[in-house]
Amino acid sequence: MAAPQIENGYTRIANELLEAVCRLNISGSEMRILLYIIRRTYGFNRIYAEMPLTEIAEAVGMKTTHVSRALKKLREINLIELHPSKGIKPQTISIVKDYQKWAVESCTELLLPKMVTVTNSGNPSITNFGNPSITNFGNPTITNFGNHTYKENKERYKERGKESRPPSGRYGNCFLSQSQYDELVSSFGKETVDRYIDKVDCHVQSTGKRYSDFSAVIRKWIVEDGADKKQQQAIDYNSVYGQFVNDFINDFITEEDKPYG
Repeated sequence: MAAPQIENGYTRIANELLEAVCRLNISGSEMRILLYIIRRTYGFNRIYAEMPLTEIAEAVGMKTTHVSRALKKLREINLIELHPSKGIKPQTISIVKDYQKWAVESCTELLLPKMVTVTNSGNPSITNFGNPSITNFGNPTITNFGNHTYKENKERYKERGKESRPPSGRYGNCFLSQSQYDELVSSFGKETVDRYIDKVDCHVQSTGKRYSDFSAVIRKWIVEDGADKKQQQAIDYNSVYGQFVNDFINDFITEEDKPYG
């Protein structure tokens, strides 16, 4: 009969961080490894700890190759930091405590507008599913979290309406609402915006960084690279060239050849 007691040891973790972990939309194996890392770090009042792959694999019941792959994914989405050690020492691992830098969507952000049921909520103010303004939930019930693939997540984003932020780019790391995308295209042109979406997407994939406003990042990169000026020069050139062609034609058309009206 199991009889765990807090006197035999416990893991001290901030409720805010634990709640952020609960909202993570990651696979079950990744979550198990993340929880073990929390156990081995915060469980010993440490920021980081040495953890060989074999130790993690035995603790969570996985193969070392699968553990290595999951650790790489957790690092890519900026949930953990890996610190390689020299010699025969194992690598050290730490949790990224600033959850706002995590480059992964939360389950509540993906499913709340679609799956929430509000009962006895007092006086809720709900505007629309695309961009809900919800106050005084009362007793929300959220069901069917599950683990979803990139394709499934993209479909859920489409269903949430105009102000959702579907994943964009080769790796799905860039999140823009339709209105943000349209505004960027209006300012810089579709070809330029699509090119910089790919640049930001690859940057996030390779560095694990997370941005709260991808529209602002894309706009900043375009302006810093001078791509906006190149776009304007192209527009000005087309305008001047079009006027030149019209003037040239008008100079060679006689009054008799010009159409009436």
